[in-house]
Amino acid sequence: MKLQTKLTSSLLSLLMSSYILYANESNNTTDNNLKKLPPNYDMIVAYYGRPHVKSLGILGNYSLQEIIPKIKAKAKEYEDALNHTHKVTAGFDLIYELATKEAGKDGKYVIKLPDATLQKYIKAANDNGMVLFIDVQLGKQTPQEAIKPLLKYLNNPSVHIAIDPEFSIDDLSVNPGEVIGAITGEQINAVQKMMSDYLKEHHISDDKILLIHMFTQNMVTHKKAIRYTDKIHLIMHLDGHGSPALKINVYNGLYTDARAAKVSGAFKVFLKQDNPIMTPKQVLGLESVEGKKVKDMPKVITYQ
Repeated sequence: MKLQTKLTSSLLSLLMSSYILYANESNNTTDNNLKKLPPNYDMIVAYYGRPHVKSLGILGNYSLQEIIPKIKAKAKEYEDALNHTHKVTAGFDLIYELATKEAGKDGKYVIKLPDATLQKYIKAANDNGMVLFIDVQLGKQTPQEAIKPLLKYLNNPSVHIAIDPEFSIDDLSVNPGEVIGAITGEQINAVQKMMSDYLKEHHISDDKILLIHMFTQNMVTHKKAIRYTDKIHLIMHLDGHGSPALKINVYNGLYTDARAAKVSGAFKVFLKQDNPIMTPKQVLGLESVEGKKVKDMPKVITYQ
C-alpha cells in the first residue's frame, strides 16, 4: 500500500514546497495539549496491515498470537534507543476498510473486515495495554460516512481512528488507486467533531487520536480550515518509501520545527520497499543515515 513507485525528484520537489498544517494559532492550554499525543502516551510503535493478507503489511504475515510479542519487542527497541526516557506503547494499525476496484453491493468500493476479526484485535489490544488504529481507505464515501459506524468502538480504551485519503474517490469518476485521492480540512474537522461529540455524549474520559496518512501535500486540501477539537489529537503520518535520505528529506520538508509545534508527526518504515531499513535511532533522529538526520522526532512510528 502507499507510494506505489519510488518518489521522483519532481515529486520530492512538490512535497518540499510550502506545505503547512494550518491548525489554529493559540496559546490555549487545551489546544497546546492537543498538539501532542494523549497524556497516557509518550510514543506509539505499531505494525500495519490486514489480517490474512500478506501483501498488505506485516500484520497479515502472522497470527494475532505470533505478532503481539514481535510488536512489543519492536516497541522495546525504541525504549532502549531513548534510554528509557519515554514509555513506548505497542500497537496495531489495522486496515479495516480495504479499497477495491469493484464497487461491491453497496457501491462503496471497500471491503470491510469482519466484525468478529476486528473484535479479536480490540480485545488483544485492551488485554495487552496496546493501541489499535482502525484504518479506513474510504473508497466512494466521505470520511464522515466511513467513520460514523466506527464511533461505537471508541468505548474501548485502546481504539483510535486512522484515515487514508489515497484511495478516496468520493467525488471522482475513477476506481480506487487510479489517482491519488484527497480529503479536505473541513472533512477532517467534521470527523474530529463526530469523535469528540461521541466521547462527551458517552462520558468517555480518554482522549483519542485521529491519524491522517499522506505522502503528498495535496492529499489534504484546504489545510487552513483545520482546527483543534476538544479531546482529539490529530497526527499527520508520512507514508513514503525509498532510501533513508529520500524519506528523511521528505519528512523534514513536511515537518519543520514550526509545523511540528502545531501537530504531531508520524513516520512509516516499509520492511520490503525501504533499502536499507532505518534503525530506531535513525527514525528518531538520534543518529544520521546517508548524511541525513530526522529533525523533529516522530511520536508515532508504524511498520508495514
